[in-house]
Amino acid sequence: MASQVRLFISAGPDLEPARELLGQALAEFPINVGWVIKRTPDVDSVAESHLFVLLLGVDITAPVGLELYWARRTEKPIYAYRMETHRTPAGQVFLQETSLLDWRRCRDLAALRRHVLADLSRFLLGNLERYGITVLEAERLRMFIESLEKTTEPAGEQPAPKPAGAAGGGVILAPGKDEPRGARLIGDRG
Repeated sequence: MASQVRLFISAGPDLEPARELLGQALAEFPINVGWVIKRTPDVDSVAESHLFVLLLGVDITAPVGLELYWARRTEKPIYAYRMETHRTPAGQVFLQETSLLDWRRCRDLAALRRHVLADLSRFLLGNLERYGITVLEAERLRMFIESLEKTTEPAGEQPAPKPAGAAGGGVILAPGKDEPRGARLIGDRG
């Protein structure tokens, strides 16, 4: 039986636009997969997640370091992305102390979106049975990865999306999937 993908996104407050963008991108994923998104500062949800996404911007704030510790401790796949920006001294030290992570550099939000979608697609391809992904859906994911890798955006900062959804995390349901108990539709807040 297919399960929903439980994703934890760890980031400081300066990357709120990035989290919003990623939530919107997951809603447009090319196959029908349900996503449960948890995020900083919900440290307890790290252990329940299937994979851990770490975003680093200008600064590191609590409890991001603790969340990373728990992701490592519970052996979650860790996907680390760092924005190309000037960092505070604390951000620089955090980057040095986590140098063993496979940090992916992102010049802007569009690059972050592409990298995350491609990496999550690869994660799904490695877990076809667990998430009930069919052969046709797997092929769609491979084509999606190819299209993401071919796409290049003009240099420069992309406009940040307006907050419009579940600011504290949420559940993204694919069409035709059963709703989790207690789920409700969140309408447009205009």
